[in-house]
Amino acid sequence: MKKIKSHLLLLILTTFAFGACQKDIVFVEGSGPGGTKPATNITKMSAKVDGVLVECDLAYAQKWTGQKAIQINGFKNPQAFAFTWDDIKGVGTYNAADIVSNAAYTANMLDPLDNSYFAESGTIKITTYNSKVIIGTFEFKAVNTDGAIKNITEGRFVINLEKDLVLDQDNDNSTFSVKIDGVQTSFLDAQIVDAGAINIIGITGNKTFALGIFNFNGPGTYDVTGAINTGAHLSYIPDINTSYHSISGKIIVTASTADGIVGTFQGILKLQDSSTTTLLTLTEGKFDVKY
Repeated sequence: MKKIKSHLLLLILTTFAFGACQKDIVFVEGSGPGGTKPATNITKMSAKVDGVLVECDLAYAQKWTGQKAIQINGFKNPQAFAFTWDDIKGVGTYNAADIVSNAAYTANMLDPLDNSYFAESGTIKITTYNSKVIIGTFEFKAVNTDGAIKNITEGRFVINLEKDLVLDQDNDNSTFSVKIDGVQTSFLDAQIVDAGAINIIGITGNKTFALGIFNFNGPGTYDVTGAINTGAHLSYIPDINTSYHSISGKIIVTASTADGIVGTFQGILKLQDSSTTTLLTLTEGKFDVKY
């Protein structure tokens, strides 16, 4: 359960940089009707939350190189869905509240700690799974830390595994690092360029870091603010129970090409807790990320 919570919080941190995006996909490898005829569909996810239909603006998959783990995610601002399999075995019915397969829903991405609901029962059914696409349905009962319940029903997803976001934790051609209160920290990386926005996600162990530019328009200097849906933003999760968000700083993009993006950054992050003033100082941040 800790793993799905950490991934969901990372997604919430980085969602502000995603534009609505749905992509045509062609099913191959026998996934068309009758196992031979290809069919064209749209990447999508939808479900009813307490009877109210939620149709996601964005849905995509995350995979980790060399592992059988996979996570699929859907967003309809301010709501989000996340599903994780530690050891996916293909077509079949999975427990939505298991250690190795689980589901989560957040009602408000701007306040995930109080608005995240984790499945205590339910199923995720995968009907098609190959190197190109994952298709399935889901339903589950989810509970938050206060005991409030959300019933998720009639859930469906069609996710392109080729063109959507794939986190490659073994990408040796990219670098993403920063000093956090003077301590050098290097991250394994991923990157998204979508609908005029750019986002770089760093992962090392249980730590995650996100750098985003909402209105990206090429090389230049972007001011970092406390807003998560305009300008530029920095976020850091050192552990499952803690998250920091930027209040000031700057991101300097020195190069942006079809091959990748290069730049530097610095900033001040504040603990996401209004009762404290705990700050982190970011210095000597740098990224050279390949697509």
